[in-house]
Amino acid sequence: SFGRDSFRRVSIPAVQWYKERQIKAISLGSMILVVLLRVITFNLNMLHDEFLLSNCIAVLLNLSPHIVQLHKYVATRITFVTISCFKRYLVLLAENGEIPEEEGDLSSPLGMHGEACRTFLQLIKHSVRPRCVEDNLHLVYALLVEQRDIQKICQHASMKQGDLAPIIDLIQRANNIIEQHGTGRSAAEAMQTLKLHSSELKSDTGDNRGRTSSADSVTSEATDLGNLTFTYEEEADPEVFFVPYLWDVIVGALTTSTLEWSREKILVFPLNEDTETLPRDNGTNNAVEKTEFDNTPDVV
Repeated sequence: SFGRDSFRRVSIPAVQWYKERQIKAISLGSMILVVLLRVITFNLNMLHDEFLLSNCIAVLLNLSPHIVQLHKYVATRITFVTISCFKRYLVLLAENGEIPEEEGDLSSPLGMHGEACRTFLQLIKHSVRPRCVEDNLHLVYALLVEQRDIQKICQHASMKQGDLAPIIDLIQRANNIIEQHGTGRSAAEAMQTLKLHSSELKSDTGDNRGRTSSADSVTSEATDLGNLTFTYEEEADPEVFFVPYLWDVIVGALTTSTLEWSREKILVFPLNEDTETLPRDNGTNNAVEKTEFDNTPDVV
């Protein structure tokens, strides 16, 4: 449902997301988005890998100008993950003496949660801009349900790097529509009211170009959002990092689940070590020099 290529058009009939939950009629783009949300959440809670987080953030921001027809489950997840991430950020901020992280710092849990939360807010802001808001009413409703927490996040000092006023204004307009034109006693009634009066959601934004369903128009309008395109620049000899990195992840995952591998006995691929030298097995005082692979970050 969003993007220039296939993930705007391809729809997946059913996905077994959890054993007790099946997602039906979801676009490939929405599926990519919900997978990224799960990866980021797992990384923040377990891995604390700044390399993985920075790449996931870049993918999210690359997708954000193209998001239309967002699946209702994904819209709910975006809102929930944003609120959960912000609550954890407040805890970490309190533990740090209310001293915010440095801009762009991903080396600490505080910095990682702050950057992730700001990225989620930008994703929401781009998804409900005037050209897209009528095609993302599920996200509007999700924001309406959690409006108290969302407004608190947008008004927090650490989250004001981007202009988040459009999100607060949108929530207020949606509230006015529900109060004036519907009872809003159920989710179905509220959604129907928003659909019937969706043009009013952007009436105060100054966007008078009218609604269009053209995917190209949504993409072309993305230039107004600034430069949001992130590209991967491969350094020389990338295998120096990726080979030990991937093996470290594999060994760590298997050791915690099925196999108990002893790291100190693995000689084929040098894994990350905290010390500069490793003792030899013969009990002598000689030492093995640390290789260049050992400079990679330990993520498991």
